[in-house]
Amino acid sequence: MSDVAAPRMARTALDWGRTGAIAGIGAVVLWIVAFVVMGDATDKDEPSEILAAYKNDDAKIIIGTIIFLIGVGLFFFFLSALRERLAAAEGGTGPLTALAYGGGVATATCLALLPCADATGAINNDELDASAANALNNMSDVFFLGAEYLLPVLLVATALAALRTRVLPAWLAWLSILIALVLLTGYIGWAALIFAFPVWVVIVSVLLLRGAATTAGTV
Repeated sequence: MSDVAAPRMARTALDWGRTGAIAGIGAVVLWIVAFVVMGDATDKDEPSEILAAYKNDDAKIIIGTIIFLIGVGLFFFFLSALRERLAAAEGGTGPLTALAYGGGVATATCLALLPCADATGAINNDELDASAANALNNMSDVFFLGAEYLLPVLLVATALAALRTRVLPAWLAWLSILIALVLLTGYIGWAALIFAFPVWVVIVSVLLLRGAATTAGTV
């Protein structure tokens, strides 16, 4: 490799790291916006109320879903940047890196499907009865549960890689393990997914940005 090509490749990697880190923050922002847009439109107990929400709040549900899905798309960029950083530190075949990335992709898939059942109800509201609307609304719980129990794979693998290589601070590793344990407890796991996970994404994104800035000074 030439002396000119090496710095160029390093700068490209740094640019991608920054892009992924910024995308992680953007994902969290869009998720928050999506929840604000959708509000509690489908948080109903009675099937008739759910069907009414699909009919009366269809625009909010569909727009909120689109915003949320764009956020999930940005999350994939974040996962790519995290994978790159972990792989560079771990070296070799990178089993922990592969495990973290796989867990992240599985979690993102469940997150992407999370609002889609309600969006389907909103799009096809004229073709549903109350029982069908209730069934669609309950499907969201399945995808939420999937995200809740798959996310610990990303968190624990990232934590183990951080403890082994120091690519991320040790305190973040222990925080990740704590969040993973809370996620695995059925009673309060939902709170960790809704509140702790977005904070974790922002923290890791900031650390990736700081790491890219530090490395940039040496290129």
